[in-house]
Amino acid sequence: MEEEKNTAAAVDWEEAPNPKHRKRSRKKESAANAPSPAETAVPAADSAPAAEPDTASDTPEQPEPAELAETPAAPETVGRDVPIPPQPADAPAEEAAPADAPEDTPEASAKSSDSAEAESAPAEPDDAPTEEESASIPDADDAPADENVSGDTPADEAKDTPADDIDPDDTPEEKARAATISRTAQLSISQIMAGLEENIPDLPAEENAAPAPDADDTADEDDEPDDTIPQKLGRAGFGMIKWLLLVIIFVLIIAGAGVAWLYRSATPDMLPTIKATFDGQEISPTAYSWHVPVVGNLFKRTYAETLSSAPYVLDTPVSGASPDVVVTPSGYTATLTVTDADKNTLYDGGVTGFRSYLFEENGTYDAKLVVKVDGSSSDRDSSVTGTETWQFQFTVNIKPTMQLCTPSVQQGSVAAVRVGPTLSGEAPAIKTALQTPGFVQAANGWICYLPIPWNESTGNVTLTVTADGYTEDMTLSIRAASYTYKDYSKTSQMLSPYIGESDAPAAVTKVLSTTDDSIEWAVGGFVQPFLDSFDTPLIYGMTEYAGRARSERSTNYGYGGRTATNVVIKPKKSNDSMIVPASGRVLLAEDLGGIYGNTVVIEHGAGLKSIFYGLGALNVKAGENVKQGQLLGVCSKTVVAEMRIGTVPINPLLVWRGQCDGLKNY
Repeated sequence: MEEEKNTAAAVDWEEAPNPKHRKRSRKKESAANAPSPAETAVPAADSAPAAEPDTASDTPEQPEPAELAETPAAPETVGRDVPIPPQPADAPAEEAAPADAPEDTPEASAKSSDSAEAESAPAEPDDAPTEEESASIPDADDAPADENVSGDTPADEAKDTPADDIDPDDTPEEKARAATISRTAQLSISQIMAGLEENIPDLPAEENAAPAPDADDTADEDDEPDDTIPQKLGRAGFGMIKWLLLVIIFVLIIAGAGVAWLYRSATPDMLPTIKATFDGQEISPTAYSWHVPVVGNLFKRTYAETLSSAPYVLDTPVSGASPDVVVTPSGYTATLTVTDADKNTLYDGGVTGFRSYLFEENGTYDAKLVVKVDGSSSDRDSSVTGTETWQFQFTVNIKPTMQLCTPSVQQGSVAAVRVGPTLSGEAPAIKTALQTPGFVQAANGWICYLPIPWNESTGNVTLTVTADGYTEDMTLSIRAASYTYKDYSKTSQMLSPYIGESDAPAAVTKVLSTTDDSIEWAVGGFVQPFLDSFDTPLIYGMTEYAGRARSERSTNYGYGGRTATNVVIKPKKSNDSMIVPASGRVLLAEDLGGIYGNTVVIEHGAGLKSIFYGLGALNVKAGENVKQGQLLGVCSKTVVAEMRIGTVPINPLLVWRGQCDGLKNY
């Protein structure tokens, strides 16, 4: 009867409907299932055995209720709400609850169990935990995951304990209690497994389901305060800044497209075309760097290229000492630098100043011409700026100009040869059969005067001129002069005084070799030294014969004559004044006595001298520089006037009258 009641109670517990499952969060469910300390402690105290068994062999070893209470719970299965069936209490066989009675509470089960144990076997300990003890054991799903627990639960131990292990000496109550415990454990395991199988299909959906929003989070969102005025202003300002940035980016895109179009429009056709010539030869540029405006003077496109690393070589040597440089069109700023073979800078300046530069020697030179446009002067508007460079090499091979100023001269006159400036600075040289003092420096180069003797053979004379290594032959034509002659019966009838070419006194001969470089007659020329009229009984080239036969007097040749190389002058007024015919320096002014009397020698330059014999008085001194027209002295009854270049006498009358073409070149 007792067993039937227990069985009925077990069946009623098994068939009882499962409580309605409700999904809860893991933390809340764990907190709900966890037993309180009070509930765990009370059953442990109530289930204490009344008395210790006499021997250990009377009953099989059963786990102590305290040990079962201390067993930790197994980890909770995530996402599953498995119903935990209530653990039935070990009620005594003789006190079974009625079948229609409501479910025993843990307290009632505990009281009935205690009374049954006291009546039937007060000395034996309980073989199984009471309902309170079972309730105090934590559920397997509620055990913390990090605790080290044994793998055997009370249910497993009950399952593994067969009924055959019951001692046959046990009382019927003990056997019934053991059987009840065994069946209860088996039913619990079966129900747990059934619950697991029912919940398996719902597992993926529950795992994939999004967690329900926490009510606290929703409340927090609702409780958020409204934005403050500074926050609203900040958001408005940030929006305005973003709008401005978008506008700026749009403007920059448009401007960039325009600049790109303008940049492509700045083509090489806009570059200036400049030409440069040196000594009449066009030179090619070697490099350029031009900046074409794209956006005014703010942004420009650069065209730069090195056309040649080697200098341009001029084909024709430079033949002048002062070559010209021409840059077209004009208006550009151009600078020129010239260096010699030793890299010494000879000239560095503007093109205009180079016009006055003279090369001093022949050789090879390097030059660099730079034309610059910087827009600093008249180019203040948007214009192309930059530089263009010409590097070139040229050879100075200057041949001085050589000119025979008088291709044809008469006897007693003067021929002149002019040579241009020499780079070496040395005087040219001349070789000829005629006597000459050589070249003297003139205003533009060099000049040489060649006196033609009164009796020089007519015809052509070769002149060989050498200057700066260049040699040139010239041909001078000498023509005969028209001379007169006189015949006397006796020598005593000849004119006196007579001073022939070789009759010059020693004092005069001594100074004939003196030559001044300056050409004093270049200013004013020559004038006649006598202020009043005069007679010339003996002129240059006139021959006096004495004792010739009458048949010989018809010609101006023969023996017994003497030819004058000067002019004998008889003033119509005695004590007539004489003036200096041309400026010069007085070499001799003294009384030489005899037929020479007061003698004056004036050097006019280039070896040309005026000599006067027989003056009545002298107004100049040796070493004095005299000017044309200055008072030279006083005439006597007869004055001998003579002019020489070097030692060769020339016709004074031609010089005074301006009929000597050679002396017109200076």
